[in-house]
Amino acid sequence: MSDDFLAELGAEIKPFRVHVCLGPNCTAKGSPDLLQHLEETIWRLDLQNAVEVIGTSCRDRCEFGPSVNVYPGPVFYNHIDRGAIDTIVSEHLQHGQIVDRYVFRGEPRR
Repeated sequence: MSDDFLAELGAEIKPFRVHVCLGPNCTAKGSPDLLQHLEETIWRLDLQNAVEVIGTSCRDRCEFGPSVNVYPGPVFYNHIDRGAIDTIVSEHLQHGQIVDRYVFRGEPRR
């Protein structure tokens, strides 16, 4: 769905959408805790009106998980931990700077 279509429906459009993989491999690597940490950090920094957080199914980068996608972009981040979440929030979501050291550089499984 396009943002224009969503706006016509009266849906709130936030500048950023963050997808946190909750597939079986990322879940085993702690993604539910990372999702909670991300949400808490966004609220603590008063970014809840700028960032929509969504738990998603598998992102098909299981060997590189936990993984997070940030939209617009998309920007694919992998090997995420709590420190990575803090950095992505402060650099990408607050200041619009992609965090190069966590950007996915592999090939998804086919």
